[in-house]
Amino acid sequence: MIINAEGIVLRQRKISNNRRIIVLFTKQYGKISAGTSITEKGKSRSALALRPFTFAEYDIFKGRESYSINSAQVIQSYYSIGEDINRYMTAAAFLQYLEKVVDEGHAMPALFNLCTEFLESVSKAKAGAETLLFAFIVKSLRMLGVMPETGCCVNCGKSLAEKPAPRMFSVSSGGVICPDCADEERQGGHALIYKPSFDIIDVFRYFETKPLQTFEKVTLKKEDAAVIKEILANYTERYLDADVLSSIKVTEV
Repeated sequence: MIINAEGIVLRQRKISNNRRIIVLFTKQYGKISAGTSITEKGKSRSALALRPFTFAEYDIFKGRESYSINSAQVIQSYYSIGEDINRYMTAAAFLQYLEKVVDEGHAMPALFNLCTEFLESVSKAKAGAETLLFAFIVKSLRMLGVMPETGCCVNCGKSLAEKPAPRMFSVSSGGVICPDCADEERQGGHALIYKPSFDIIDVFRYFETKPLQTFEKVTLKKEDAAVIKEILANYTERYLDADVLSSIKVTEV
């Protein structure tokens, strides 16, 4: 059976007989691994569609237990990502994150649409591209069912609306936390509690609610970006087994 799908190349590897396996995140079928004899070194439309940072349409033969790419056509190529090392490293971490968090054969069209928005924005980023990645990850957390609690203390349910900033964030518990519960966690040996100089609730809500285009020209203070990076790295590692932020360099403001 021949299926048609829009997709993004996450990774590829060579196998025998001049074939390769392409790992795609597709809008219609989620993550799939498909074999192909097409080589990305060629100049055909199909070859161009196998290159990184390309949004393309694929004609795929679906067998009983495998997929094979017959042909492909580029919808949008974000070649400018490769022209800047910061954009490139950020987009590479984005692809690694997707491969870890997207399940085989599970369609997530809303996440896929967010991915194409991210590629469009990061290809045009004029400032620290890592801010775009932070925003993308926060937006994806709700789609993946692991969004941290920011409305009240995640442990006791106490409202934090009247508490002065900065508020504390517990990776172990999965959200913002009141001082009393933070003391209890520390006594219990939990170390992943943060008290940043900024309001973590406002930051998470800003990342979640603003469109990605907002962050194309945004560079955070270096010390704030470093804290956000550490919180997200520990959070995604704990709840998604997907810490991909270690390679990301925080840009000077």
